[in-house]
Amino acid sequence: MQIAVYGKGGIGKSTMSANLSAALAACGSKVLQIGCDPKHDSTRLLHHGRKVVTILDYLLNTPEDEQKLDDVLMTGFLDTGCVEAGGPRPGMGCAGRGILTAFDFLNQFHAMEHYDQIVYDVLGDVVCGGFAVPVRRQYANAVFLVTSGESMAIYAANNILCGIKNLNPNGSQIAGIIYNSRGVGDESKRVEDFAQAVHLPILARIPRSSSFAQAEKEAMTLVEKDPDSTEAKIFLELAGKLLNQPRLYPAQPLSEEQMELFMRGDTPSQATAPVQEKKPAVVIPPTPAAPSGTKKRALSDPFSRVPLYGCAYRGAVDLAIHIKDAAVLGHAPKSCTWYAINGFSSYARRGLYERGILYPAFVPRQFENTDITVNDAVYGGIDHARQKALEMAARGIRNIIAVTACIPGLSGDDLVPLQKELKTLGVNMYIIHTDGIEAGDYNDGMALCYKTLALEAVDSDVTPEPDCINIVYEPTISSQTDKNFMDLQDMLEKMGIRINCRFLCAEFMENIRQFKKAPYSIMARYDELGHQLQNIFEEKYGCKFLDGELPRGFSETADWLRMVGRLYGKTAEAEQVIAEKQLQYRNQIDALKPLYKNKKVLFFLNNKIIDWIFELSRDLDWNVVDSILIGSKEDRTIDWRHQFSKDWDGNLESLKKSIAEKKPDLIILNYSIAQACIPADIFTANLSRDVGSGFFAGTECALRWSQLFENSLEGRWKHDKSIFEKLCR
Repeated sequence: MQIAVYGKGGIGKSTMSANLSAALAACGSKVLQIGCDPKHDSTRLLHHGRKVVTILDYLLNTPEDEQKLDDVLMTGFLDTGCVEAGGPRPGMGCAGRGILTAFDFLNQFHAMEHYDQIVYDVLGDVVCGGFAVPVRRQYANAVFLVTSGESMAIYAANNILCGIKNLNPNGSQIAGIIYNSRGVGDESKRVEDFAQAVHLPILARIPRSSSFAQAEKEAMTLVEKDPDSTEAKIFLELAGKLLNQPRLYPAQPLSEEQMELFMRGDTPSQATAPVQEKKPAVVIPPTPAAPSGTKKRALSDPFSRVPLYGCAYRGAVDLAIHIKDAAVLGHAPKSCTWYAINGFSSYARRGLYERGILYPAFVPRQFENTDITVNDAVYGGIDHARQKALEMAARGIRNIIAVTACIPGLSGDDLVPLQKELKTLGVNMYIIHTDGIEAGDYNDGMALCYKTLALEAVDSDVTPEPDCINIVYEPTISSQTDKNFMDLQDMLEKMGIRINCRFLCAEFMENIRQFKKAPYSIMARYDELGHQLQNIFEEKYGCKFLDGELPRGFSETADWLRMVGRLYGKTAEAEQVIAEKQLQYRNQIDALKPLYKNKKVLFFLNNKIIDWIFELSRDLDWNVVDSILIGSKEDRTIDWRHQFSKDWDGNLESLKKSIAEKKPDLIILNYSIAQACIPADIFTANLSRDVGSGFFAGTECALRWSQLFENSLEGRWKHDKSIFEKLCR
């Protein structure tokens, strides 16, 4: 039989467990006691207080190929086996995870197969999956609840019953209650009332006796020291009941309301009148109203699905690498950081080698990883982080962006003291608390990195200077980002305005600190996250932003440039730039018109700033056979966690009908999923992919789209066809 002894901390579980193990051994059983408390004092009375090597300490300090069960297994009274799981330092790591690790070690060596009876002494008043292992993994087939008549002990016993019911709602695992008297008031009646209320027997009543204290001073169980004592006989009698296969009961805890009544002194019948639950064949829980601004994750609802690109750790790392003079410290397992580095570097390599596109992302010169392991989930990995950070500081690094993965989140690693220590050394550490998936998905990690640096890296005492401007929230994975920036820089420099800071794209930390130097900022794109960032800069630092995002198309860009000219006193310079660009624009339009002659174009677009498309179609004299617009005209932003509108199916039906009736040659859309409804012989242009900004955003797209008409084996790819046929002969 495997017996788990649960109860409130300090209630006497270890004393009860050790005496029970001794009694079982005295009855002829081969007994193993496993201490599941980080204090590792459960088996002390069995082995007479010898120094203990806990499993967790042993695993931490012993190479895997040198590990042996005998190194942690001690022999106690009457050959009882004694094992202590141990735990991390107080306030560090996760003791529950430590219990899981200890049990995995014991299973590896088949430790439990050599004993008749196993007693688990468990820290039972901690609500943690690790301490529920004996029940959750069904190691224990008999559970004892140790309690006194004190309120907190009874609360703990009831909570343990709740946990057992959650883990095994239809099973019967409870052997009964061990009443360990504290000699306080009418506690006997309270324990009896509680036992009656939860329908469990009291298997043993342990009187308050100085005999236990005397035996403990000698590091012995009372069963060993004085087997003929009344107290020892209670344990021997209890052992006899166990060996005769006692009846086991289901967990029937009191509800919160019933416990409140019970603690007020109501009788058991009042507190625990049985409630007959009528269970329908199908239970449909009511759907609560979602609070405004909460994240939807229900996979059953296609209109709330969120595209996932990885965990928050990877998202934060992918953004942090854009700070050129900052080192990234991944407080994570090596595999997590490898995944993150490979993610952005392979994307950049593929774009460069296959399509000749140079993305703004780059591999940072300083990228360190703490290489934490599963052991650090138990003990905490803060020492690894400190060692790496101090090494980086010694190399002269003055800006560190620390990003935490899942394991530090589990172990509760706190990097703030390290952050303060580094500050005394002249090193700035910015902590991105992603904790892997705890903060959400890839997009949430990027958002957290943006917000953390916006709140912590900007110097609020900087005074604004004239003739400079910031650009905020550029796309970091786009082939157009660098070109957009260079075009913008060219226009502004011709007006005598320089770009002060790119937040956050291929930028230096010093420029981020000097963010307030610019009297105005531009939002490169404007979605929900962009709105949040703008609010941070406006509310925390009093920054001013230009209306809207980076412009597209000739008219929109010209109007935007005139606005900048008025704000900076550069009106004449703005008009000069517009005149210069207008001539170039007309030449491009004249060259493009013949390419679209006799072509029918269909629009399937949301209303996210698409005026430039209509301007382009007018200037190129397109034959627009239909325009299907999605969403409200007032809604000029889309959440960066893109969600579909509820009329999506109807819009798709409209698209299918229009295609059948109008037979377009080109469909321009900005909902990628709509491509599944478009026949393969119709060319599509997707505006959600790498569309530039500025005067020539439209003409550059039109030139690129015109090449779609030639993309057949008999057109531009004729040479590819001959190579393919040659290789496949």
